[in-house]
Amino acid sequence: MTSTLELDRPITTSGHPRRRRWLIGLTATAGALLTTVATTGAYVLSHAGNEPLATGAHTVEVYTVEDSISTVVAPADRPGVLGRFIGMCDADTYYMEVGGAGQCLVLNGSLGTVRATGTTDGVELDATEATRLRGLVQRDDAGNQQRSTRVVLAYDGGWAGLIKVADLRPGSPATGRIIG
Repeated sequence: MTSTLELDRPITTSGHPRRRRWLIGLTATAGALLTTVATTGAYVLSHAGNEPLATGAHTVEVYTVEDSISTVVAPADRPGVLGRFIGMCDADTYYMEVGGAGQCLVLNGSLGTVRATGTTDGVELDATEATRLRGLVQRDDAGNQQRSTRVVLAYDGGWAGLIKVADLRPGSPATGRIIG
C-alpha cells in the first residue's frame, strides 16, 4: 500500500532530463549572430564599391566639397573591400577615388538637384543645368571667405561624378569625372 507521504513527494524517476533554458537561449543567440555575420560578410565581399551613374538623364543631388578639411589618401593607406564598405574615413567624411587618387571628402549639402546624363567617362550637364548648378554653388558660397572648388553629384545608388566649379561657365555644358 502507498502512503500519503509518498504521494506528496516529487517524482524523480520520470525519465525526462531537466531542460536547460540557458542552453536554448545561447543556441538561439549564436544562430542569430552567425546568420548576421554570414549575411554581412557575403554583402561586403560582393560589394564592388561605387556604381557609376547609368547611361541616360537622371536627377542628382548637389554637394560642395569642403576643401579645407578634405584630405588625399596615400596609395598605401587606401582601403580594401571592407574599408570601402564602412566608408574608410570617419562619420562626416566620404572615401572616393577620382582619377586614380583616393580622397576623404567632407561634403556640404544637399544644395538641390540638377539633371545629369551618365556617360562611360562620368557625368555630363547640358548648358542649362550647368548654369543652374553654378547658381546653386554661388548661393552656397555667399558670405563665405573660401569659395567652393569642387562639386560632387550623388544619386540613390552612389556618387555620380565630381565637377570642378571652374568648369561651370555660363551658357556652356560641363563634364564631371567618374567617382570610383
